[in-house]
This record gives sequence, structure tokens and C-alpha cells, in this order.
Amino acid sequence: MRIPFRRRNVPPTTIPESTTALFFGMGVANIIMQLALPGVGRGVFESRVDSGSAYRRVIKRQRTTGQYLAVAIIGSESDKLAYRSAVREVHSHVHSTPDSPVHYSGNDPKMQLWVAMCLFKGFLDSWELTYGTLDAATRNQLLAQGKSLGTTLEVRDSQWPTTFDEFERLWAATLPELAIDDDVRAHLTSLADLSFLHAQWGPAGRLMSLALGRQLMFMTRATLPPEFRELMGWTWSERDQQKFERAVQLHRAVDFVAPWLSPASLHAYLVDLHVRQALGLPTLGKLHVRE
Repeated sequence: MRIPFRRRNVPPTTIPESTTALFFGMGVANIIMQLALPGVGRGVFESRVDSGSAYRRVIKRQRTTGQYLAVAIIGSESDKLAYRSAVREVHSHVHSTPDSPVHYSGNDPKMQLWVAMCLFKGFLDSWELTYGTLDAATRNQLLAQGKSLGTTLEVRDSQWPTTFDEFERLWAATLPELAIDDDVRAHLTSLADLSFLHAQWGPAGRLMSLALGRQLMFMTRATLPPEFRELMGWTWSERDQQKFERAVQLHRAVDFVAPWLSPASLHAYLVDLHVRQALGLPTLGKLHVRE
């Protein structure tokens, strides 16, 4: 149902409701959090699955990532089964080699649990950075819904935290395991400033990076928790914080008049999935694995 205006004093009851306009500028920050777990970072950097690489197919990657969020949050069981099967096949090709600095597997439930926790934190942070901290009951309610971000793939029900306090303890316990090596850091930096588009789109990519890269880099630094900024070697000043607070005011204005943006985008992704299924197209598109 279309919400005409956002009422900031009314806490969200669902994850789509918690997604503010700020969420749309937080994507790279969330990727950085995910890839800070060494197995995830090296898995993405070393992946031979070219068909799922943002470096080679950025629009497709954007679609499949957004579509996964839609399937996990509002999709039916059949939608989730279709995505689980498709992602499992892709992830079967993502595994460490004897030359890899860390051991990893794309279908490892522990790695997927961390990614799912980062995705949930992204939804939660989009609200709390915009409107302030939610109460414990609301956090717990959203956390229960967020379980599907992991269980849609290989995460077991028993692995997902049952309370937000438990979530925070698990998050804190994982932080000492995080590290970003030079290869992964360069990869992430090129996503944040859009310079990865240079090779993919040529002059058009350079123009987009020039026009939007600086702002995306700022929003990425702004919405990234301090411990992850430190891993990236990025600084944050009082002047930066003041600039971000002004940006948040603008996002609040957009969010007030168009709180339906996120729910509408989630439903659009589901429509796209169902059209693809009706046409007999692969859920994630044609799979291409580099030899």
C-alpha cells in the first residue's frame, strides 16, 4: 500500500518501511563491510564467475543484488527456492585455490551469515542514520524479519541471532577477524569512486566517475562504521560530519515525500524475476565462468 508521507515519529514495523532514501547511497559501504571478512573479500576478488562481476557486468550485478534483497524480504517460498538454487550453482564456482591467501567457499554458511548480518545492518542503519536509534522492541522485530537475508541461501535458522543484543555480541565477536588486504582495498576503492567503470564503459564510464564518483565516495565514507573506515585507511573529520548532517537533512526531505521508493523498487525486482521465469530465462542470467 502506498504511504503518502513518512512520519518519522512512527517506528517502522517491516524492513521495507525501515528503508529510507539514504539507503540508495549506502550500497558500496555495505559491500565494504561484507568484504572485510577475508574469505568474502578474497572470494569476490578472485572469483572466476565473470557473469556476476560488477567489474564486467555492473548493471546485471546491480539487478541481481537488488533482486536478492527483494526475494529474501518479500518474496514467496518459490521465489526463494529459485534464487537459492541459482546462487548455489554460481557459488559452487567460488572457492579458494592453493594460491589463495585464505580458505573460502561461496556456499559456506558462516561466510553467508556475515554477509546477511551486513545486509540487515544496512537496512537498520538507513533508518537510524536518518532518524535516530530505534527502541529495542523494534530492533528485535526487524531482526526477526531479517533472518531471511541469510536463510534464503545456506544460513540455518539456528545461526541467526534471536535478539538484537545477541546480534551485537556476534557482530563484536567477528570484528577481530576482519582484515582488508591491498588487492581487496583497491577493488573496493574503485567501486566507491566509480573508477571501475573506466575499463567497462570507456569514455562514458570516465564521465560518470567524474560526475558522480566524488559524491559516492563521500557517502560511502559517511555511512561506513568507523572500524571499517580504519580498515580502508580513510579519515573522517568534524567538517565531514557537518557536511553529512546537511546531506541527511536533504535525504529526510526526499524520504518524507517519497517513502514508497524502496517498497516500489523491491516489488519491481520481483516483477522482473517473474517475467524472467515466465520467459524461461535463467534466474541470474547466463552463467559464464572463466577458465
